[in-house]
Amino acid sequence: MIRNLLLGRKHIPSRKEFKFAMLRGQFALIIVVLGLTYIVLDYQLGIDTFYLYYVLLITVGVFTWWLNRQSYYQGATFFLLASLNLLVFIFASTDQPNSGVFFYFIPTAVISLILVRYDQRALAFGFVSLTVLLGFVAYSYDVSVATRPFYSEENFRMAFKINFIISLVVSCFIVFFLLKRSYESESSLLESEQKLTETTKELRRSQERFQLAIEGTRAGIYEWQFQTQEIFVSPTYKNLLGYSEDELQDLSIKTYLKDMIHPMDADRLTREMGNPLLLKSPYQYELQLKTKSGAYKWFLDSGVVKLNENSEVRVIVGSIIDIHERKQAEAEINLKNLQLAKTNEELDRFVYSASHDMRAPLSSLLGLIHLSEKTDAPQELHLYMDMMKERIKTMEGFIKEVTDYSRNTRLGLTVTKVMLRPLLEEIARGLAFSVDQRKVRILYQVEDELWVTSDLSRLKVILNNLISNAYKYHDHEKTDRYIRLNAFRKEATVFVSIEDNGKGIGQEHVHRIFDMFYRASENSEGSGLGLYIVKETLQKLGGDISVTSKVNGGSTFTFSIPDQPLLE
Repeated sequence: MIRNLLLGRKHIPSRKEFKFAMLRGQFALIIVVLGLTYIVLDYQLGIDTFYLYYVLLITVGVFTWWLNRQSYYQGATFFLLASLNLLVFIFASTDQPNSGVFFYFIPTAVISLILVRYDQRALAFGFVSLTVLLGFVAYSYDVSVATRPFYSEENFRMAFKINFIISLVVSCFIVFFLLKRSYESESSLLESEQKLTETTKELRRSQERFQLAIEGTRAGIYEWQFQTQEIFVSPTYKNLLGYSEDELQDLSIKTYLKDMIHPMDADRLTREMGNPLLLKSPYQYELQLKTKSGAYKWFLDSGVVKLNENSEVRVIVGSIIDIHERKQAEAEINLKNLQLAKTNEELDRFVYSASHDMRAPLSSLLGLIHLSEKTDAPQELHLYMDMMKERIKTMEGFIKEVTDYSRNTRLGLTVTKVMLRPLLEEIARGLAFSVDQRKVRILYQVEDELWVTSDLSRLKVILNNLISNAYKYHDHEKTDRYIRLNAFRKEATVFVSIEDNGKGIGQEHVHRIFDMFYRASENSEGSGLGLYIVKETLQKLGGDISVTSKVNGGSTFTFSIPDQPLLE
């Protein structure tokens, strides 16, 4: 209450400024009270000579109080001290001589010493010297003037004693009052400082905890000023994107949407900015941001929207967290799930088709055994034995294909350096086992020193299936039957083609011949698994295969493999 009376509600930053502002206000209040007291006292004594001086004293107090409340602290100090010295000197010069009015300079000196700041000692001593000088002049004048005839000696003595006592009492009162108020002010200031210190410490601890939490989560903080459309980002935000702390200064929402957010996410964000319902709610979504290298990374963006008093968007504060590894892991899991679903589907088909293809030769074999048991004719027995051998060969070939498929799925790559021409010659000779197949010419267009670094066992599976099909589906009606084996290198890729002039494949079947268990008709030779194994094996090696064919015009299978496949 007293503080508001003396200083108003303004904030004074310095403790020292506050202390002396309170002292000036207290002095101003004291001299106002003294002026009113003298007016009452003289009125009771029937003296009206000095009313004007008391009014001046009250005026000095009020004006000093006003200057103090307006923050004119130096002016209030100078005005108060100068006015007090002047008023006391006027009282001492105009009052009755030998009355001791000059004693009033005692409280004035006390005021001067106390009121002037401790760090302005020269000024304080100057005011005290002025007070002493004026007091000495007043004393000299007082004792040198002859006693006026209408004042009795007794009255002079009484006035002298009264003025002396009043000076001492006023001085003691001033010192006591000011010391008490100063102590209260000091206590209040100390308490406030302690609270401020504790608050500052708690704030610092909170900031440290917040900073540790931010650093622990590696979250990048941003602030979007909606009025200016500027975005301010934290150093961690910049580091997450690969920028230094000096970069990305004064980032605007226009450049942010255009240059940093993935176009698909930028379109979504633009739509959401136009939806007030979305903007007024806490948000969280995943987006891709462009790093300094130019690549996009996944981040989790979370934030809140702050509104003004008109319920309009004022600022948006949020954070981003790096979730790129998680998104990559999710993509890999999704890919593996798709592969697993494909594998399960293929497995179901494989089990069904394999059981069907195995059941047919087994049933036929059992039937031939049953027939051979009922006949003793050598010719019939020989025919049945030949037919059983064909069924067993069919089963053997099917089991081999199943084994090749299983090995390609389960086993990893074993890379070695392979020379292609000797490998092709070896496989072609091994497949040319019948008289009929020996009539098929093998043409080689392969460099003698053509090497490839790959998995030898898988290369044999691929070449065995392709060259075997070229033998199997040759045209018996043609006199010049051939298989042309061509291989060449182009940069880091090796290309191998198997060309024949056999029966060929209809265009309606070309795009499906690499499917599992696909056969053009029920009369087609083989299980329909060979070309599927070829394609899967090539994918394992990082290669690919294509085919061109014409009915009665032959087929050309061309596959490519990298010179150095990626090891799993």
